[in-house]
Amino acid sequence: MSRSRLIVHTSAALVAAAFAAAPVAAQSIYAGLGTTGATLGYAHAYSPQLGARAEVSLVPTLSRSFEQDGIDYSGEIKSTRFAALADWHPFSGVFRLSAGLSGGKTSGSFAGAPSTGTSITIGGTTVGVGPADRYDSTIEFPSAMPYLGLGWGHTPAKGWGAQADVGLLIGTPKVTGSLSPSLSAKIAATGGDPQAELERELQTVRDTTAKVVGLPVLSVGVSYRW
Repeated sequence: MSRSRLIVHTSAALVAAAFAAAPVAAQSIYAGLGTTGATLGYAHAYSPQLGARAEVSLVPTLSRSFEQDGIDYSGEIKSTRFAALADWHPFSGVFRLSAGLSGGKTSGSFAGAPSTGTSITIGGTTVGVGPADRYDSTIEFPSAMPYLGLGWGHTPAKGWGAQADVGLLIGTPKVTGSLSPSLSAKIAATGGDPQAELERELQTVRDTTAKVVGLPVLSVGVSYRW
């Protein structure tokens, strides 16, 4: 069984156990900030040891532009994710282990627009470029990502409280890209294959992202239980 399937099955078992546990003890809403952005969620404690949560996390579009070697680069990072999680408090206290599944979209897009009179190398081909020439790339994580982590908070105790999470959304990002028609034509004019050169260029990025096993999660926040 693959690692992702094992995690999903384990999460499902924890959720099932939570719903089969003791009568409802408390429910809460919570908000937090962290590496997955701003989070808003709902938690249900079924016993001092078991609980379940549903949450949404949002990273608004973050943009950055810079210039290097005569090429103007711009990039955007954005993320919207939904998660269903099961919590196990092994000591019936604030410490918990969490597992679940996150769905949504987390991606970064990058575009390079060379200035007239400069050159750009795509794969192994270097060509002179103008303002109509573009090289765009996107790095996107899987839409469904298993989650494993540990945390603090979400106990049946009522009232205001603090909560924190440390964990990992598991999944390797996919890298794609494209060339503007004018840039493809210039590469072809040199005798090169535009698509092959693009794949060669993207492979250098994929060699790096292949080492990425997931998105780290680190967040802190507050909750109110009743």
